[in-house]
Order: sequence, then structure tokens, then C-alpha cells
Amino acid sequence: MESKKETRLRIARRFIDHFAKLEIDILHTILADEYHHQFAPASLDPPGPFDKQGLLDHHIALREVMVGFPVTAKEYIDSESESCVTVWATSRVQFRDDVKGPDDSEADWAYEGEYIFLISFDATGERIVRTVEFLDSKQTADRLVGLMERARENTGRLS
Repeated sequence: MESKKETRLRIARRFIDHFAKLEIDILHTILADEYHHQFAPASLDPPGPFDKQGLLDHHIALREVMVGFPVTAKEYIDSESESCVTVWATSRVQFRDDVKGPDDSEADWAYEGEYIFLISFDATGERIVRTVEFLDSKQTADRLVGLMERARENTGRLS
């Protein structure tokens, strides 16, 4: 039988892995109905906070400009007393080809960032009730915001 720690780590891995293709079906199964998602730091003026449906809708919107947002965990830290898993990770964005300009190179659309996820679980360890996602402040402000704006502008030219 799987321990609560093993369950939390398995679910945390599924949460991190879902970013590769922004698979919202995975989120449906691992997020609690009362789920809450918060981006930080507030100084970036990030979207949200989101409830479960809000996060699903956010990911659907991301899929309009991205193929995926693969996240690679560097470390998982379980806290049994807090029923929480902290994940230190890196990521890169994979923008859809159709949102890029015809003369753009891959380097023009490259983005890599570093993140910390604080993932809190229900008493069973099988459902995530809250995530605080700390964004890479410098990379988000200097690079990602501009790329997202450009991608959304380019989706307008596709219509």
C-alpha cells in the first residue's frame, strides 16, 4: 500500500508533468473542487488567483498560443506535517508555430524560467487543494510577458 508521502509525491509529479502538453484532463482528476491557485510575487501583477475552473480556463487560453510548457523538477521536498510538497523546477515554453512570425527563428521565441511550486493536499494526499506558484521574476518580466503579448497579437492575424 502506498504511504501518504508516496501519494503526495506521485500527485505532485502528475501536476508538474501536466505542463508538458497543458493536459487539463489530468488537472480534473488531481485538483480538489475547492482548489485555489495563486501566482507570486504580486509585484509581477500575475493573472489570478484562480479556483479550479479558473485554472482550467487559464490553461485552455495558454493552449491558444502554446503547444506546452514543459516543467522539469530539480527537487521535490515533502512536508508530512504540512501535507505539502515543494517543487523547485525549471521550464521552457513551446510556442505554437502558427503564432510565430514567418521570419522568426527559434531563438526569437526561446524562454526558460525557474519556479517554486508550493502544493498543498487534502487529508488523503490524493487531491491538491492549493498551489502557490512562484514565477521567475526577472525572466517573466524581461522575456515571457513580451512573448505572450506577441503571440496573442499574432493569433489575431490568423483570424
